[in-house]
Amino acid sequence: MASSSVSKKLHPYPTGWYVLAKCDEIKSGTLVTKQFTGKDVVLFRTKSGKLSIVDAYCPHMGAHFGHGGDVVGETIRCPFHYFCFDIKGTCTETGYNTSPPTKAILKTYHHKEINGFIIIWHDINNSSPSWHIPETDNTDWSEVMTADYELNSHPQETTENSVDVGHFSVVHKYTNVHDLKELTTDGPYLNASYGFSREGGILNNAGIKAQINIHVHGLGYSFVEVTLPAMGLQTRQYVFPTPIADGKIILKIGMSVKKIEKPSKLNPFLAVIPKKIVNKLVLKQAFKGYAHDVSQDFDVWQHKTFIEQPALAMGDGPIIKYRKWANQFYVGLNENT
Repeated sequence: MASSSVSKKLHPYPTGWYVLAKCDEIKSGTLVTKQFTGKDVVLFRTKSGKLSIVDAYCPHMGAHFGHGGDVVGETIRCPFHYFCFDIKGTCTETGYNTSPPTKAILKTYHHKEINGFIIIWHDINNSSPSWHIPETDNTDWSEVMTADYELNSHPQETTENSVDVGHFSVVHKYTNVHDLKELTTDGPYLNASYGFSREGGILNNAGIKAQINIHVHGLGYSFVEVTLPAMGLQTRQYVFPTPIADGKIILKIGMSVKKIEKPSKLNPFLAVIPKKIVNKLVLKQAFKGYAHDVSQDFDVWQHKTFIEQPALAMGDGPIIKYRKWANQFYVGLNENT
């Protein structure tokens, strides 16, 4: 009989920051319902543009704000009795012009708008964030093109790909995979850097040599700086696994491309095309390739089990170092849940 230590169930909701939406998805005066950690939450933006994330159910009589509720001025209004709540969860008025009950307090969630995304902080005790996602300089970078996938997986499993060097050649068919610098960690931040070659380049290039610098902030927010020196191309690839239920995530991926100064390095025919069009074309084509690469992992992710003590071999990459780093996001959680 296999040892009970061989596999275990990861707690479904590690502490940390997770992406719920792009900032421009929530317009002023609108609200949107999202699934997050086994429940519904509602994002709303007031008329003046202030954002709040609140519990989906009105504390008065339990109506769901996402089904008939609306934004009125600087408040969200319940569809059942027209109770209104401000961005801090305070009831500001009832539907009967009576004094708001002091117990009618709408739960709110810690959140930020950063790098074009709305992120929410998850902590089992709803404590204030103990660390933050850094701002990135987006000067001369394109818009971020994104796609969402609902998968049977876990943020730790998908994020582990950043250090799973062995699967680069097996699943993605990369060649000449090598470390550019040793993996390092600093609190909730992990950094790894690799070089590799692959066939099937962008815009009919025969092949590419890439350098990637991976930035991981907790288990829910990662981005990869990709440099293709011979092509004069730089991209950022975003990976945001957000737990929506036990064993289920929404994986949001994204990409932006740095302004291309010499299109002819990509393809001689691009020299005659306006640079603005070239940048849009390259973003579209590069994102298509990125989405394809990510999708190659889906079948494995959705059918694998977590092995607590894997039988590792030379060439697997720094899996154990990654997992020791990841343990910090489960402090205080019941790992048998």
